[in-house]
Amino acid sequence: MRRHRSLSFRLFVYLFLVQLVLSAMLPIFTIIAATSGLSPSTNQSLNGWGEGQAQEIVVNALRRDVDNRLRFERGVTLRDYLRDSPSFLYAGWDASSGEVAEGSSQILLEAIRSKWDGDVTAIRFHLSGRFDPDLVGILRPVQTRVGKVVMVVYGYTFHLSDLVYLVSMMFSPFALATFSPFVLPAALTAFFLVRQGLAPLRAAAAKAANIDAKSLSSIPDEDVPEEVIPFVTAVNDALARVHHSVAAQRRFLANAAHELRTPITVLCSRIDNPDEATFLQELRRDARRIRTVVEQLLSAAQMSQGKTAAFELADLRELALTTILDYMPLAVANGRNLELDRPDEPVMVKCDRYALERVIVNLVENACRAEPEDGTVQVIVSRDATIEVVDHGVGIAPEDRERIFEPFWRKSNCAPGTGLGLAISKEIVESHGGRISIRETCGSGATFEVSLPRAC
Repeated sequence: MRRHRSLSFRLFVYLFLVQLVLSAMLPIFTIIAATSGLSPSTNQSLNGWGEGQAQEIVVNALRRDVDNRLRFERGVTLRDYLRDSPSFLYAGWDASSGEVAEGSSQILLEAIRSKWDGDVTAIRFHLSGRFDPDLVGILRPVQTRVGKVVMVVYGYTFHLSDLVYLVSMMFSPFALATFSPFVLPAALTAFFLVRQGLAPLRAAAAKAANIDAKSLSSIPDEDVPEEVIPFVTAVNDALARVHHSVAAQRRFLANAAHELRTPITVLCSRIDNPDEATFLQELRRDARRIRTVVEQLLSAAQMSQGKTAAFELADLRELALTTILDYMPLAVANGRNLELDRPDEPVMVKCDRYALERVIVNLVENACRAEPEDGTVQVIVSRDATIEVVDHGVGIAPEDRERIFEPFWRKSNCAPGTGLGLAISKEIVESHGGRISIRETCGSGATFEVSLPRAC
């Protein structure tokens, strides 16, 4: 199993890296600020930032020959720098003996050597006369590999390579030793602050770990950081949905058990009296009732899992006609009439033919139950792929019109049916991209309307 990395540790690393990057960028920011002219006291020539690399190049060129004489060796690096900075001059002498390094500029020696008294840390100077007034020079004693040498450089100019040099110096051992006491404590402090800030989230995670199907309480969001609130809210919303689904499932199972218990109890009581004349007839009726309940339960379960057949083009007029012809004998036997009103041209829809037939049967069956004896249930198919099933019974109260589509809902326990037909019909219609609604029939009764998207 993959080990997850600590968020606190990652934030610590990110902060540390950001500080390193900002440290590397410090020379750039400093140069911009110093040369911007925002403050006269800090205004500096850009060429002044080339001092460090120029001095290092000259120091690295120092040698002592076999006779122990001090000299400057013009290697590739020094030659390239002189080519890019034609006005550059350099000189040097031994700080103890005063020996002048071979290759030193006589102009610099004549102009500045007399200023050195052995106690000066650094001298910045300009050369007058024919020299550019913007050029600057510096005299500084430096500890080199050939001993302590007084170095003088003048006329250095700023190049992009100087910027690279300044950035690299921020990561020198000396710079790292200087900044580490500030960077590391800041990063460690951030690490512990982040851990402390995430403590409410860990507490919420511990609470979530105890959640199961028996306990779907929401995660408390007290003291949770504002940035984490959307996550906790999303989890609580998901828990609320799961709680609703689990509660619905429990009600479904309880209602299913109740629906099956009654016909099974009746069936068992009939088996105890097999000699009655109507025994087989009533036995078949009880078996049909149990089969109806089981089929309705199976249909509801399949719809809740999204199991539907492949859609095909079908004429809504023919579906309605076939269904009504199949149901007509049962309606007539119960003293009700069926009437179909449909347009002359086809009304094509993409659908699961069997599922839509089941919707029409459910609606017609409910309408026939509500329709007064000798009354007529109307089925109306419209050109816009709408089916209306109209009865003229007592109607449905406004407060019951939403609940009527809930599984197992019935006005009273004495009402016939399982209470699943309309719930299944609603699932089927919505799976086809349609909607089902109910309104009051003009006069009295209820009108169920199914609207489907028309294919063509």
